[in-house]
Amino acid sequence: MADTLKVETAALTGTRRRGLFYGWYIVAAAAAINVYGAGVWFYGFPIFFKVLLDEFGWSAAAGAAVISLSRLEGGLEGPIIGWAIDKFGPRRMAIIGAVIAGTGFFLMSAVAPVSIGPIHLSAFVVFVLLYAGWMSIGYNTGFGHASQAAVNAWFNRKRSRAFAVFSLGAGGSGLTVFALGWIVNDFGWRTASMMAGVGIFVIVIPLSMLLRHKPEQYGYLPDGDEPGRPDDAPPSASNATATGRRALASARAWASDYDFSVRQALISLAFWMLVLGTTARAVAMTSVVIHQVNYLTNVRAIPLVQASAALGAMVTISLVGRLGFGVLGDYVEKRYVLIGCAMLQALGIYILANATNVFMVWLFVVVYGIAYGGAIPVFMAIVGEYFGRRNFAAIRGWMQLCHIPATVVGPIYAGWIYDTTDSYQIAFMSFIVALILGTMFLFIARKPEPPVRPG
Repeated sequence: MADTLKVETAALTGTRRRGLFYGWYIVAAAAAINVYGAGVWFYGFPIFFKVLLDEFGWSAAAGAAVISLSRLEGGLEGPIIGWAIDKFGPRRMAIIGAVIAGTGFFLMSAVAPVSIGPIHLSAFVVFVLLYAGWMSIGYNTGFGHASQAAVNAWFNRKRSRAFAVFSLGAGGSGLTVFALGWIVNDFGWRTASMMAGVGIFVIVIPLSMLLRHKPEQYGYLPDGDEPGRPDDAPPSASNATATGRRALASARAWASDYDFSVRQALISLAFWMLVLGTTARAVAMTSVVIHQVNYLTNVRAIPLVQASAALGAMVTISLVGRLGFGVLGDYVEKRYVLIGCAMLQALGIYILANATNVFMVWLFVVVYGIAYGGAIPVFMAIVGEYFGRRNFAAIRGWMQLCHIPATVVGPIYAGWIYDTTDSYQIAFMSFIVALILGTMFLFIARKPEPPVRPG
């Protein structure tokens, strides 16, 4: 009510905001945060994954269990962190998360066996507690939920485009991945981890200060719309008085952008169809990213630097899908766009599983990169479109919680297949089948009716 009153007051007094809508500054800051964060955490982990296996002699399944446990922690905390972001705002939570993640990278650079009296912890246990616990809390809080909630709150009509630009940040992190691979290769993974932590404090925290919660708190409407006044009308008191009723009507019309409560979302068919439809995408994306470098180096005998370059290129090429499909999502029904991305993703995995030469590897990089990149902004946008803005972070958190079984089991399953067969073939084929089945659920996931019709 207070937010709407502020908008109505701004409309009646003739307040007019000139220049670029501040929501786009938020999108730019959130994207820049992901350029760095996604590069050193999500997409960068496969590089750490490879060298950690070599140094400590861990199995591929055990190594994959670490990232699976981090997904488990992220899913379990999702509803709680989502609630905190909706209540306290994304800026505060983003800064807190960045501090936690940054200190975690510092500690990760010193991972070794630890003995405290009679208690002895192996390097693997120490790494699990640090990466899947402390660091995961920081990343999921500061880099994932907070940025998405900020972007969703500032846009309605242009939501898919905004998320497309936002997701370009994670796509642009391919350069960060390549730099990380070079540092690991030339200076060692411990040095790379220390430098990653420094970067969070120097780059991410200042950018996090630009995030804001809701546009109404600053006298804006979503998308930069202005209530009740034609664009060419001068911002005068007399004009504001003459158009006062129209301003109030416009502000109230904006309020018809309905918001589901968390409970209302959880009992809707659309929520569960989206969860089931995107579960396959979540498990495939996580598993392929984690195991890609190990697959290319150990199965296809490609040097680490080239395998890292292929991973970085896949992330970079995903920019095409993020922007293209993200913009398309504002003009074509989003669930159909998601279905198309899932089918292309399945094709990309098929190409990877049967790659016998460098050309096929790079064909996979292009097809899979565009497909999985395109699904990212569209999925974010469809959640906002279906369930509104007020409880976006909490609802996304519940979705993440529901994805836990797949995101935890998938990478471990792929690692176990590799450990027992010296091949990822069975795992890759399983992901293809799952993606195809997921499209059936997405087809059913139609936009739900609003819980309360605006009067």
